[in-house]
Amino acid sequence: MAKAKLEIPFSSVSGRLSGDSETYVTMRYGQTVISNYPKRRDPKKITAHQKELNANFAQVVAQVKAELSDPVRKAHWQTEFDKHQRATANKPTVQRYKTLRGFTIAQLTKQQTTEI
Repeated sequence: MAKAKLEIPFSSVSGRLSGDSETYVTMRYGQTVISNYPKRRDPKKITAHQKELNANFAQVVAQVKAELSDPVRKAHWQTEFDKHQRATANKPTVQRYKTLRGFTIAQLTKQQTTEI
């Protein structure tokens, strides 16, 4: 990814420069960036293991949605989240979560993998 400082006529350019271009120009954090388009995977090339992982993740996300819609379970997860945040406040090597949803997904995924 290259950073570019464009002059006045091009300072607000964004997107592809031509229809078949593999590069695009965008603004990220106040800087103009020139980058390649990400390569998309062909859905036909997804392996059985990847499909299984995707299905398991979708199941966990549905479970989290149900857990967080119940006020009692949400309060339980909120206390667990708060405990985790306090315990990892001064430990930069330990994973910290930004949201309750992300924390809950991670915990239920860990539980699911230990059960298997």
